[in-house]
Amino acid sequence: MHNRSRQIAGAFCALLFVTVIASAQAAVVWDLNPNQQNAPVGGSSHTYTSSGFSITAYGFDNHFGIGTAHDLFYKDQSPIGGAVEMGLGLVNTLDNELQAGLHFIQFDFTAALAAGMMNGQLSVGSIQPGESFAIFGSNTLGVLGTQVSTLFGSSVDNQFVGIRNFGQFNYYSVMAITNDVLPVAVRADLPAVPETNALIPITALLVVLGATGVWQKRRRLA
Repeated sequence: MHNRSRQIAGAFCALLFVTVIASAQAAVVWDLNPNQQNAPVGGSSHTYTSSGFSITAYGFDNHFGIGTAHDLFYKDQSPIGGAVEMGLGLVNTLDNELQAGLHFIQFDFTAALAAGMMNGQLSVGSIQPGESFAIFGSNTLGVLGTQVSTLFGSSVDNQFVGIRNFGQFNYYSVMAITNDVLPVAVRADLPAVPETNALIPITALLVVLGATGVWQKRRRLA
């Protein structure tokens, strides 16, 4: 009887382990210059779709926190000073990048948030020493809104940084604070969902152990 209990306990632990592994969050990444172009996007907004989920990027000139549409630009050039020079910028700006205080690129996360996505992150490049950017949140398209991050400098060039309290706002923007920067990519996590197929072998094992126990009990009583 004790052996059977240990077997069932072991099977339960295995079931729990598989459930946790199967429930691991999956990251969705939106590359802002997926075809490595160096040319105008063709408008002031562009929708990116990855793994069936979409976000939209909007380019704006900044007028005291209120944006007016500015056409987007795919930038792809050789690294400068160790900083990545490929991402999403603006047409007819210095280096086709976001200039400090003058422009911002805003991302619409409405659909992603409705799908339950979490842990939103942004990657920004072309951050040479002395340059910096910040992230802003808003619930109104074209409004810069509230600063939701500290200043990020060259140490995080082309690295993902978390969006604080992601989901508090539907729109998040990148704005250069010092000199100029270039958004590179966006990332968010899908909610964890257990994969039923992964549980089938363990469920079958529990059934077999239960049936074996019943058979052994009947054999002892015979």
